[in-house]
Amino acid sequence: MTAPAPSGRRSTLLEGKVCLVSGVGPGLGRRAAVALASHGADLVLAARRQANLDEVAAEVEALGARAVTVATNIADPEQCDRAVAAARTAFGGVDVLVNNAFRLDAFQTFEDSDLAVWRKVMDLNLFGSLQMTKAALPSMTERGGGSVVMVSSMAARKPSPLEGGYAISKGAMLTATRVLASELGSKGIRVNAVVPGWMLGPSVDMYIEMTTFSRGISAVEVVDELAERMPIGRVPTDEDVAGSIVFLASDLSSVVTGQTIDANGGEYFA
Repeated sequence: MTAPAPSGRRSTLLEGKVCLVSGVGPGLGRRAAVALASHGADLVLAARRQANLDEVAAEVEALGARAVTVATNIADPEQCDRAVAAARTAFGGVDVLVNNAFRLDAFQTFEDSDLAVWRKVMDLNLFGSLQMTKAALPSMTERGGGSVVMVSSMAARKPSPLEGGYAISKGAMLTATRVLASELGSKGIRVNAVVPGWMLGPSVDMYIEMTTFSRGISAVEVVDELAERMPIGRVPTDEDVAGSIVFLASDLSSVVTGQTIDANGGEYFA
């Protein structure tokens, strides 16, 4: 799997490509953007919080890549169109789209859940990603093709009773990946998915902190328990998962479409 280039250095793997990444927050979205930039891509960064965008743009530019930021809620089709328009204005279009933006569940059982909340989760995680993809299609078509990377979740493989709406939305993304790959292949557009499991990063850090408090054990013990589930013997980082995104964005995967990479340390075999 293609790993990010060393810090402060750039490869030419993605030279000349423009990558639009949604959900650029402190976790995988940030790592994906930096990894793509480290391999030579220019970045269009989309997220709801401008502070996150500015911080990641500074990291990208420190690698010698160009970056533009667009405050974006992917649940709004007009804002998706605006992000793609910014890519056209700054760089001439979009070659790679990473659909990473997501909304978490309310962490309740189905019986206790308000299905209106589940609809909001589905509207952002599935339909928001579809809207962003649809917005990028004309640009990708004009440029002779492109790559769409859907970021799903192992929740779609191993759903928890407390994240049903999230798991359903991420499972739907996997079906959407196959549908779009089938339809868009004739335009030179590939559509694939990455399915992260546990990742050492901001989200899992919160889980570790809560678990140490609730069970009275150390953070090392929590991480060791997670690692025991994985044949590779360690918990992947969000930077590890970003390597899978770089691979699918690059021409190394030029004949790969409609596929899913489970980047979970082997915890789940698809």
